[in-house]
Amino acid sequence: MKPFHGIFTPLVTPLHKDEAPDLSSLARLVEWQIEQGVHGFWAMGTSGEFAAFDAGEREAIVATIVEAARGRVPVIANSSDSSTRLTIRHARAAEAVGATAVAATPPYYYPHSQDELLTHYQRIREAVALPLFIYNIPQTVRVKVELSTAETLAEHGTVAGIKDSQNDLEWLRQLVLFARGSGLQFAVFAGTRHLIDAALLSGADGAIPSVANAFPALCVAVFESASLGDYEAARRHQTMIVEIERAAATFGQGSKNAMVLTALKRLLVDQGVIDSALLTSPLRNATDGAWNEISARIRAVANADEGPPSDLRQEINAPD
Repeated sequence: MKPFHGIFTPLVTPLHKDEAPDLSSLARLVEWQIEQGVHGFWAMGTSGEFAAFDAGEREAIVATIVEAARGRVPVIANSSDSSTRLTIRHARAAEAVGATAVAATPPYYYPHSQDELLTHYQRIREAVALPLFIYNIPQTVRVKVELSTAETLAEHGTVAGIKDSQNDLEWLRQLVLFARGSGLQFAVFAGTRHLIDAALLSGADGAIPSVANAFPALCVAVFESASLGDYEAARRHQTMIVEIERAAATFGQGSKNAMVLTALKRLLVDQGVIDSALLTSPLRNATDGAWNEISARIRAVANADEGPPSDLRQEINAPD
């Protein structure tokens, strides 16, 4: 079995009241996730609010995830920053604490050219011995890794895989066809909540969906059903994820990212996995009243006819 396949949870980062990382809660989250059957972790990604932490905090968060995982599943550590030098610093720190692989977006702020991106990834690869993943998320970085750039990096062995968060299945399919046609050992992950089954049908090795934080078994069910060719079951599970997302997105408070992250953390608090649902400022936290209403909607979705099997209902229908 490939080491990089299946559902990798892009872990949220639990916080103390002063917004410092709550490493004890994080370790519990890792253990619970493994019990739920996930295949790996994406550490310090967008869901982990990585850009809000300094270098020491980022290293401590990755180290906690690696230590709690105890080698049972791989840990890919996002090492992105605004320059190649800073990205390498984070990547070396992740390597030192035992991460399985590292990942990087294009450097953010300046609108870099594709040639500059080739240099960026080549320099990271030269500086760190771990497998390197492209993290393609132009909606936040504002620079897209073009298909030709990803193909060049894969063909030259600079990168071992990609997390593509564009939700562009045509782009993803073309990359898969290139990698498979070239005989490359190149892991393709979709960074998507809504299109896990479709990404797998397109040939992806797995998905890295934020909703897996609160519903890991549901996401694993999509992957396993699709892998077995049972696309009707995969569709049912995927529909549940879409409906949960719709319910969570009705907070109407703050940005979309804040709404999704608040919902995920609140659900984890409700289940006793982490201690606090606090987000890093200025992401807006939902009020208790708003959460109670949304929580009820999510539970209603869990009891719908298109809901998950009974073993997954308990996961969703956690007591108040």
